[in-house]
This record gives sequence, C-alpha cells and structure tokens, in this order.
Amino acid sequence: YRNNNIGYFLLEEEEKKQSDRSLESRHDYTEIRLHRLNHLLKKFIHAISSVGDPIILLVDDVQWADLSSLELLRNLIQGATSPFTFIFTYRPIEPSHPFLQMIAELEHTRITKTEIHLRNLGEKSVYDLVESTLNIDPKKARGMMPRTHKEMKLDNDERVEKCTSLKTLTHEICNITNGNPFFIKQQIIYWIGQGLLALDENDQWVWDIDKIRESNVLGDVVSMILEKIKMLPVSTQRVLTICACIGSKVDLDLLGLLFREMHLLNDKARGNEEVE
Repeated sequence: YRNNNIGYFLLEEEEKKQSDRSLESRHDYTEIRLHRLNHLLKKFIHAISSVGDPIILLVDDVQWADLSSLELLRNLIQGATSPFTFIFTYRPIEPSHPFLQMIAELEHTRITKTEIHLRNLGEKSVYDLVESTLNIDPKKARGMMPRTHKEMKLDNDERVEKCTSLKTLTHEICNITNGNPFFIKQQIIYWIGQGLLALDENDQWVWDIDKIRESNVLGDVVSMILEKIKMLPVSTQRVLTICACIGSKVDLDLLGLLFREMHLLNDKARGNEEVE
C-alpha cells in the first residue's frame, strides 16, 4: 500500500509539471519552482503519514525561519494525517513572531498543540551532564581541595585522600553558568584550554578548585564568546569584523577572498617593516 500510494502522487506530480510548463512563460520561474516544491512535499507528507506508522518530524531553531520556510512548514502540517507529530524547538521570541502567528492560525483547525517550556538544568542534571561529557568515574575524580594553611602541609597522598568530589566541581559550574547547557559546555572547554581541567598520567580528570575559583570567571555566554574571539589571530578577528557588517551569512568564496586580502595586507606590512 505504501509503495502504491507514493507512486500515485509522484505520477500526479508529473502530470502537474506538464500543465505548469505553459505557465512558466507568464510567471516568475522561482515562484513556480517554490510552488512545486511545496505541493510535492505536502503530497509526500500526506502519503507517508497515511499508512498508519507513527511519524515524528523535529525542526530545530525555528526562531531563525524566514517567511518562505514557515510557509513550507505550514504546507507540511496541513498535508499530514494522523498519526503525525511535529516538534518545533525555539528560543524565547516575541509574540509577534511569524512562527507563533502561524501556530495560532493552525490551532483553529484540527491541530492539537502542546507547549513545553524548558528551564535551566538543576544541579543533579548538571552533575549527570558533566559526568557524561567528560566520562568521569566519580570514585576516581581527583580535584584538589582549597589550599588552606593546614592543608598546604599535607603530603601528596593525604591531599589525594582529601580531594574534592565531582559534586563540588558541579556546584561551582552551577554557580557560574546558572544551569545553561550551552554555557556549561563552553565553560568546560574554556577550563580545559586554560589547563584548569586536565587528564593526568592515568587518563583521569584532575582539577584544582582554588585555581578554578581564582580564574577569570566569565559572566555570560556573550563574554565567553568574546573571550574566545580574542584568542584568535588578529587577521581572523579582522575578517570576522568585516563579516559581521555583511550579515549573519557569508558566502564561502567571499570568505576566502577576505582571508586572501588579509594575508596580502599582512605580507605587505611585514615587507614595509623589513625595509624600515
């Protein structure tokens, strides 16, 4: 049944293409292609969702979708039959965002909507995330205790016995990141890059909680990204500055041209310095 159903609408699409060819001389070619794509995908969704098997379609970062993409999503939703579940993920957006308007309009049809508001991770979830990300065995974790005057007199064996637990590291991460998953990942990467979190000779993660607390703690995700940008070569920072003026997307050829020009300017500057 599945094959016959899909084959049927593909034949129907071929017939539709034949009739549309006569319209291409009077309409914009891009509009016709978009119309065909929307219609084809709508028929395809209808075909695969009518065979009885449960289907889930996940669309991430819907906050960045443009109007044409949202129109395509609308066609997919309207072309689907039960059982079919669409999952859309998006960051906080304004009530006037086109996506929310589209969902509000579809609510008046047979669509059933369920909203789930995600919160920042709790300390237990952060513990599990850190343990899984770093593949840490909590029993073998060897973070050092804060260095009090009394503890400074301990020998190495005693200090290992008094090592901080993974729970202490997790608590510190929660204080810094407020449970933001993206920030947690970036903070761990930052600590590893700074040598504050490292593997020992036995491939076990070790850290010094004192040094972590004394390090330049970054206040938010923007500060974190800015700090990472500052670590890039100066020429790369200049290219990023130009790209930021162009927009959120930069063509690969243009990016290559910018880097070539930047290298030429650097070579020219070095040549002038050698002459002087």
